[in-house]
Amino acid sequence: MEVRLETKRLYLRPFGSADVEDLFEYANQIKVARAAGFSCCETLPQAMLFGAMLQRAGSLMLELKETQKVIGNIGLYQVAHKDKVCELGYALNEDYWHKGYMSEALGAVVAYAKARGLKRLEARVARHNQASSKVLLKNGFLAGEKYHVDDWYVENENKDQQLFYLELA
Repeated sequence: MEVRLETKRLYLRPFGSADVEDLFEYANQIKVARAAGFSCCETLPQAMLFGAMLQRAGSLMLELKETQKVIGNIGLYQVAHKDKVCELGYALNEDYWHKGYMSEALGAVVAYAKARGLKRLEARVARHNQASSKVLLKNGFLAGEKYHVDDWYVENENKDQQLFYLELA
């Protein structure tokens, strides 16, 4: 089943090939990639592959109702060995930071998660990413443990992380 959500200013919907230029615009921004923990897309074909990966993972694109521009993405990902627990991930075009768009999208995704019967949402945030921590706290998440990640694929500046969680049931 294809998920589509709607908020006051946004449509949340799956990636489509027409989104590639908008996706490239923010997936190419160093601050966005650093905050979300992915490598910058340097070409449109890389952005298309990234979009296809987001689509396969079930991520939703944040589309502005007013202009039909895609400004970010948000997704829920099953946590291994945890029943009815999903991890939340998101990214937002830096031109749209501090305007409430991610909080708006997060509210819709939390409502969707509750309706699906999920018990808990988790988000892992690099400790330097205070804006993301604030978005989660504003939306009812609690700050959990702080820890260090030694995985080879995690950039050095993102190795110090904090867990945030929201109990839904």
